[in-house]
Amino acid sequence: MAEERLVIVGLGMLAMSLASSLKLGRRKEEKNYKVYGYARRKEVAEKAVKDGYLDGICATPEEAFRTGSIIILTLPVPVICEFIKKYSSYMQKDAVLTDIGSVKGCIEDAAMEAEAAFIGSHPMAGTELSGPDALVPGIYDNASIFIVPPEGAEENNIIRIEDLWKAVGGKTLRIGAKEHDSLVAHTSHVPHIISSALALSVLDEEDEKLKAQRFAGAASGFRDTIRVAASSPRMWKEILSNNREAVLEALEDHEKRYYRMKKMIEENDFDAFEKEFAYGGELIREWRKAKKC
Repeated sequence: MAEERLVIVGLGMLAMSLASSLKLGRRKEEKNYKVYGYARRKEVAEKAVKDGYLDGICATPEEAFRTGSIIILTLPVPVICEFIKKYSSYMQKDAVLTDIGSVKGCIEDAAMEAEAAFIGSHPMAGTELSGPDALVPGIYDNASIFIVPPEGAEENNIIRIEDLWKAVGGKTLRIGAKEHDSLVAHTSHVPHIISSALALSVLDEEDEKLKAQRFAGAASGFRDTIRVAASSPRMWKEILSNNREAVLEALEDHEKRYYRMKKMIEENDFDAFEKEFAYGGELIREWRKAKKC
């Protein structure tokens, strides 16, 4: 079996979920992965080795970039760009660099500036939790994984990154960086904004009696709708600031739908509202069928 030396730089929830899925052999593939890790806090990497998720540790970013035949950056978007510019020159001749950043345009620009062998990737999977102890083995099973190759990227390198994600059960889809950033603005970034706005509009109440009533009255539907609003504020600041234009366009699309339904209610046109609501339900069922969820 062909062997790849995968070095994961940054050992948070998604990184450790990837490492655990590979080490627990969730998929039998033609390639075998030796998995190494680098974390700013050495004790995090040492624990991952002790728990059997990593084969070894890289002590420095330079060592991580020298060691891997595939290096995957699982860091905040600005830090990914920083690491590419600072350390990609340490990569071996045949190594390829990837990432799991939620925004692709700025990362691809950094890679092109550094002349790094780079293929972007973005798994559409996660939870509102963070940190290595929040790992979820199998989180990538049947998850959509966007593969984002820059123009002129080598086909062999694209396939290597696709093979990595297929090894943990992901379903890969190639897409351009600009197209990706517009897509995730609609499907991920705006939903997080709406979720947070809903949580604030319901729970941020100065009247203690009314606040207690709202806390009591907010049940499972509210809980499910606001779940993602508990994600890291700093992470979302970084994501949104690096995808500002696409997010604003997606928010405008949402506003058109929101104000359309609001107008129906204002005008007592509940027949139209029923049709609009029903159409939304049809689309949800179509989406669930396509996603098998």
